[in-house]
Amino acid sequence: MFKSSIFLIFLLFVLSPDCTGQRFKAMAIIGANASQIDGDNLYGFNKLGISAGGRLSYANDKNIDYALEMLYSQRGSSVKIFNNEDGDKISLNYIEIPIIVGIRDWYNEKDGYYKVRAEGGISYGYLFGANASGFQEEYFRKHDVSWLAAVGINFNKMLGLSLRYTASFSNMYKDPTADRSTLKGYFITLRSEINF
Repeated sequence: MFKSSIFLIFLLFVLSPDCTGQRFKAMAIIGANASQIDGDNLYGFNKLGISAGGRLSYANDKNIDYALEMLYSQRGSSVKIFNNEDGDKISLNYIEIPIIVGIRDWYNEKDGYYKVRAEGGISYGYLFGANASGFQEEYFRKHDVSWLAAVGINFNKMLGLSLRYTASFSNMYKDPTADRSTLKGYFITLRSEINF
């Protein structure tokens, strides 16, 4: 109930018309994660998942902006991209809250927007669902802190595309009886962005 309330308040704030002034901008995000986990013997960025949510950013006069996002993020690992058997993948569902600083460049004076940006930041993730054969689901840590780096391009004032790399600072699994406490997650996100 508490998490749902926070998410609804964030969406109302992001989609509020008052937040779409000259300095505040709202964005809707839909994309895909390609993820992997070190230490699980499943190699490659083969686990595909959804990344979707909203973003609120504030831009200053020096081509720098500050952003807060709230995302639904599917992560994990997989032997193959498609047609996996039971036990061949780990599926994890997160609510993710990234805090980001970005540098914008290549200003289009005619239409009033920057064409490219580079970003970095940290992200908090809350695990609310896990499906992993061969693992004790209760041993997956509920809280995750990651760092991220991204580049983005705007095709016009409304539509953009970005590529992001995210890696966890800490291990995501703590089994007191095995070596699986070393599991650490990484993922790459390709996402489309709609600016309001």
